[in-house]
Amino acid sequence: MTDQDKVTLIETEQRSKSNMHRIEKLEENVRDIQNDQKAIYKIATSVELIAQRVSTIEDKVEDTNRQVSQLSEKVSDAESRPYKQVATNWNSIKVAIITAIGTLLATGIIGAIITFGTK
Repeated sequence: MTDQDKVTLIETEQRSKSNMHRIEKLEENVRDIQNDQKAIYKIATSVELIAQRVSTIEDKVEDTNRQVSQLSEKVSDAESRPYKQVATNWNSIKVAIITAIGTLLATGIIGAIITFGTK
């Protein structure tokens, strides 16, 4: 082996060690990237599940709002029912009083006509 061959062999060995070191770093970086990719996949899956749950919650909230609106209408009707009944009763009483007064007046007029007409 010549001196030039020895120098070339030494340079090749040094390059080989340097390349091995670089390959090990690259392999470590690839492992880190794979771990990061797994973490990103887990996050994406979690976000998808959260979105589905939020959608379900929105549907339930809309349904609850609809039920609350219906219940509110029923409560309003129940609250106003006594007032409507009182108004109806007052109207009936007014009609009865007016009818009684009208009947009394008509009876009085007819009685006066009969009394004065027979004298």
